[in-house]
Amino acid sequence: MNIQSSPVEMQEQARRIRMAQLVIQASMVAALVSLIVFVNLLFATPQSASLAMVLVTLGFLVCNGVSLWLLRRQRLNQAITFFLIALMVGLTAAIYFLGGITGPATVGFLMVAVIGGLIGQMRALRHASITAGVVYLTLAILEATRLIQPVPVPAATGWLIEIIFFLAVFILTVLVSGIFIRQTEQAITAERQRGLELVQAGQQAAELAAAEREAREREARAALHIRETVAGYVDYLSRVAAGEYTARVDVGELDEDVEGDRELHALGEYLNTTVDALVAALTQAQEVQRRYTEQSWQAVVEAGRVQPGFAYRQNQIIPTTEWLPQMAKAVDSGAPVAQADGAAVPLVINRQVVGALGGQHPDGRPWTEEELSLIEDVTGQLAQTIESLRLFDETQRRATQERLVSAVTGRIRETLDVQTVLQTAAREIGKALGLLALDVRLDTEKQA
Repeated sequence: MNIQSSPVEMQEQARRIRMAQLVIQASMVAALVSLIVFVNLLFATPQSASLAMVLVTLGFLVCNGVSLWLLRRQRLNQAITFFLIALMVGLTAAIYFLGGITGPATVGFLMVAVIGGLIGQMRALRHASITAGVVYLTLAILEATRLIQPVPVPAATGWLIEIIFFLAVFILTVLVSGIFIRQTEQAITAERQRGLELVQAGQQAAELAAAEREAREREARAALHIRETVAGYVDYLSRVAAGEYTARVDVGELDEDVEGDRELHALGEYLNTTVDALVAALTQAQEVQRRYTEQSWQAVVEAGRVQPGFAYRQNQIIPTTEWLPQMAKAVDSGAPVAQADGAAVPLVINRQVVGALGGQHPDGRPWTEEELSLIEDVTGQLAQTIESLRLFDETQRRATQERLVSAVTGRIRETLDVQTVLQTAAREIGKALGLLALDVRLDTEKQA
């Protein structure tokens, strides 16, 4: 299963590959220079040591080429391992053919440790250092016990080889120092850039936090405003439903930051207008009903269909036209009145006062709250009862009138003769109304 590397890991991999390519190419240059020197020595003084070093150098160049090929295939670890092994083998051979552990090639072991740490990081540095130390100690022991006899190097040749190895170490040191300095500068620049990015990110985070906090405050303020407005509307409708028709919606000030506040204002104004219209229509209807009630009871009293008043005196009910002072005040004010030993409650039907009920205590004591409450309840029931009876009487009278009109009309329509119709109309209407006289005449001229 392939695991996708992160961008940072990929960048680090590419950096290590470039560094390894640079080091291997530098070692190839050093090996080519050494090869040229060894070839010249071979032609100048043919020796087996010179030939061996030429072959070792050629093998090392081939191994470098293989390492570069592995790097192009993105096989970094294999390339580093192969290169370090080739370098270690080449240095071991160079030490043997160039004077042993006291020869000029020994300094190459330091190069192995430095190169391993440069291109392979700490793990390669540790392995290369341990391997170089083990190889050096092994060679030293073998040489001290004379199990191996290193090939001696002539003074002139050793001097030249020492110069070559010195230049190689010097070039490698400069290369490593340059890479280290460049990496340090890049790290400092990257750290500074990260610091700037962190500062910018902090500023952006602070701005975002402030914007989010402002948005939350605005949303909270809008929610509170809407809740208060809706609560005001609910309270307003409750007061109107309870009969407080003078109530009004306080729409308050329009807040442009609150979404939907304009619609809420429009709703509040619409509610005020609608309730005003309903209250006006209800008031008009109540006034019409009140006038109808007033006229109806006035007609009942004037027609004499009911005695206008009764009094309870000495366990007897007698008709009366007198009013207690408290009754007159109750009728005028439309509210219960309790003064001295007398109390009165108005008879109210459809908001119209049609009379009053009043009484006095024989001993002159004042009325208690319980007695006033009782007389108010009784008066309310009395008002409803007499209004129901009046409506029932009016319904019966209207039904009788309609039957009488129907009967008279029926008799009038029994003939098709105009003169007979007029006679029938005079007779039937006079009889129905119990009139002393009734005249019916047809005449197009006005009578003086």
